[in-house]
Amino acid sequence: MRRGTREYETALEVDGEPLVQDGVVYRGRTMLPEEGPDRFAPLERWAKGVAESLGTPVTWRASAKNEPEESGTAQPGEVPQNRLAL
Repeated sequence: MRRGTREYETALEVDGEPLVQDGVVYRGRTMLPEEGPDRFAPLERWAKGVAESLGTPVTWRASAKNEPEESGTAQPGEVPQNRLAL
């Protein structure tokens, strides 16, 4: 483990259920900075990318031993209109 990092149990969820696509469960362990305002930014970006792909809100969760769980929900943005369709 790198100095200044902590291992978190992480997961993505849709409608309160673990996200599973093509047999892949979006859950695992992730090394993130131990402190700092942007320590969960990688999870936020991950959830945002998946939300964009699915077109539905995606919740990310992270927990570590002896710490409260952190979570957030990424909303899909507007899909840009294909200019070829115009």
